[in-house]
Amino acid sequence: ATADAERVAERGHRFDGDLDLPLVVSDEFEELVKTKEVVAFLEAVGVHADVEHSEENRTVKAGRGKTRGRKYTRPTSILFVTSEEPSKAARDLAGVDVATASEVNAEDLAPGTHAGRLTVWTESAVEEVADR
Repeated sequence: ATADAERVAERGHRFDGDLDLPLVVSDEFEELVKTKEVVAFLEAVGVHADVEHSEENRTVKAGRGKTRGRKYTRPTSILFVTSEEPSKAARDLAGVDVATASEVNAEDLAPGTHAGRLTVWTESAVEEVADR
């Protein structure tokens, strides 16, 4: 489902229309240290609009949870799947999740049971999942 551009767009993710999915990047992505570098990478690839959408659409929850420290909900954005220890640089972006190929699960790939999450894979993560 992460390779189907129509399903990913239907789920509400924003990205350039001419983008080929699944989005596989080189292993150099795992070496990025600063969040600024990750943002520059996302802008170059053409998927930063999805992170901006997640930042802007923070909503207040209904019910008592907001008085207990769970006030806001935020749309899920990009999932980064790496082969080694997850990059801490991408974790701070709104709605972004980072997982290793060995621990990625169905909830990461289809949050809320809706398949088609915008996912960025590293080359070695794709190989590791293929071997699994």
